[in-house]
Amino acid sequence: MTEKEKRTLTIRELITEKSLKLREVEKLGPVIAAQELVELSSLLSSLNAEIADTQFALNQKRVELLVEAKSVARARLLAESSTEWKNWFDRVMQRDALLEIIRAIKYYLRAMKDEMTESVY
Repeated sequence: MTEKEKRTLTIRELITEKSLKLREVEKLGPVIAAQELVELSSLLSSLNAEIADTQFALNQKRVELLVEAKSVARARLLAESSTEWKNWFDRVMQRDALLEIIRAIKYYLRAMKDEMTESVY
């Protein structure tokens, strides 16, 4: 995939693409897995910036709804049914998935290192 094509993918699509690629990590090997880990860490940084932006938009919506609803409980209910909440929550779930992929790659790389260390003896 070219750099231009990568720029047009959403973070969700990139996570899905990386996840599919890493399902057969043993075929990729430790060098490519390490490269993927670096790319995923960079993606996590971008995703965290998006989460901050969507959290800000959600907080603004909550304040707006609180003024209208005059009740914290009602404002919270209304906020959690808004598109701002959905955008924020989607990104939080994407971050959780991305963190799990990163953990899995780290585990794989650690296991490969241990295997290489043991094979020396």
